[in-house]
Amino acid sequence: MRIADLNWMQLEEFPWLQGWEPRLADLRIRAVDRHIRFRCAGIAASVLILLLAGCTSPQTAQVTASPNVAVHAYSGGCAGTVLTDAEPPVWAQSGFQAKGTPWPVPWAFGTQNTAVAFVFSKVLVAGTGPRVDGTYNKVRFVAKADYPNGYANVAIQAHALGESQPILTFTNAGSAGDFPKPGCWTFRLSWSAHGQAQVSTINLEVLPAGTVP
Repeated sequence: MRIADLNWMQLEEFPWLQGWEPRLADLRIRAVDRHIRFRCAGIAASVLILLLAGCTSPQTAQVTASPNVAVHAYSGGCAGTVLTDAEPPVWAQSGFQAKGTPWPVPWAFGTQNTAVAFVFSKVLVAGTGPRVDGTYNKVRFVAKADYPNGYANVAIQAHALGESQPILTFTNAGSAGDFPKPGCWTFRLSWSAHGQAQVSTINLEVLPAGTVP
């Protein structure tokens, strides 16, 4: 039996140890101190292991984000209409082989987002075609219809913004035709869908005659 393990009641059975009482107290204090230090060291080691695990575990759950393709806005729209190369709605994609962005032809939504204008010629120029680079004004309009694909046979009228005359009438055969003067022009599209008459307007900028597209 170790002296440190004796309690004070046992000292009466060993009179010769009574002079060791201060030393026994000191031994008990030292024993308790060693026990506390051992427990603290164990707790500290456990905390360190948890911290290291917390620092390394995110690596196993790391996800690499796929790169995003930038979407651009282009000149050519006016009075709130914005041309973009973002992916158009599915119902307006008929005839295109492209998917995702950037879209090969700049386009713009009409009011209510129920019609789309694809500006194949990039910009519109006033005057009689061909333009100075030998190309023509070309816009294709598509309206949202009752079926998945858009409706292309829409009635199209155009006039300079804020003016009642002249009114130009276009067919949706892929050409926007000629414009008598530059400025912001409003295209009014009308068609029928869901048994009701539909109307959407798109505003496009017409550059002065002789401008290189």
